[in-house]
Amino acid sequence: MRTWRVGTISMGISLVGLGLVLLVSQIADMNLTTILLSWWPLLFIILGGEILLYIYFSRKESSFVKYDILSILFVGLLGTTGIVLILLTSSGLMDQVRAAVNSEEKTVNLPGFNQNAGKGIQRVVLDSGTYPLTIESGNDGKVSVFGTYGERVMKDADTLLKKSEDYLLVERSGDTLYISFKDLPIQNGLLDSGAKNLKATLIIPAELAVEIDGQSTDLVLKPRKLLNDWSVKDSGNLSVFLQDNSDIKIDARGVEELEGPKNGWKMTEVKETSEEGIVKKNGILNMGKGKHTLTVTDTFKVNVQYP
Repeated sequence: MRTWRVGTISMGISLVGLGLVLLVSQIADMNLTTILLSWWPLLFIILGGEILLYIYFSRKESSFVKYDILSILFVGLLGTTGIVLILLTSSGLMDQVRAAVNSEEKTVNLPGFNQNAGKGIQRVVLDSGTYPLTIESGNDGKVSVFGTYGERVMKDADTLLKKSEDYLLVERSGDTLYISFKDLPIQNGLLDSGAKNLKATLIIPAELAVEIDGQSTDLVLKPRKLLNDWSVKDSGNLSVFLQDNSDIKIDARGVEELEGPKNGWKMTEVKETSEEGIVKKNGILNMGKGKHTLTVTDTFKVNVQYP
């Protein structure tokens, strides 16, 4: 009596098919995942056809049908892999895996911004956003931004930020120029991708008054020769770099830590708030005659560095 081993032919055809798929993907430089997604349903067709044929012939030849468990498990494993790939693709996870494998992280230059402040502009109101920012005074009447940021993108893809409008909002209203740094685009997935780690420098004409909302982030100020008053509120760590001939008064109000030149700060008030015993300090530091004032309020730490 002849014995049929169901699964042997299916495994043989599966191995031949899998080998052909791998060979084609290597020679034609095709995406292996895409080929497997379109090929794997044939495995179940082959295995099912083999079972039906053996059952049909076994009736005519009085054959004993025996199943090759190892071969069937192998074919089932390949088929299950195909089903998993389909589920990953339909849920979008496969695209994220491809993006993670084919992505690279790099540091690139910000698209620059450079324009005249405009006739009649008297002050600048700045929203620094959530990234550390350096702010300097300039003497050419222009507002400028330059810097770098990090991004994780697909290899050989274009940069995420192509123009200054992608990260910066500049609007004029009356005698005021409003500048806001936008949040950078970030896509959450298996690996966080998008733009991050913005490090920018903003140059503002020294003759303009400046009001800065720090958004609890770290700021660096390089006021140089101020020709007007500046103010900063709600910053994290504020570092102020002064030069030898600085003529400025720094008025700190509600600051937890004050650092700077020895014997520079004169405390005007020290009080303990009701929130967990936090001590808030008010102090004044004069450099030169102090013709123009930098006012700092509700900031964690002010560190003045002087040559």
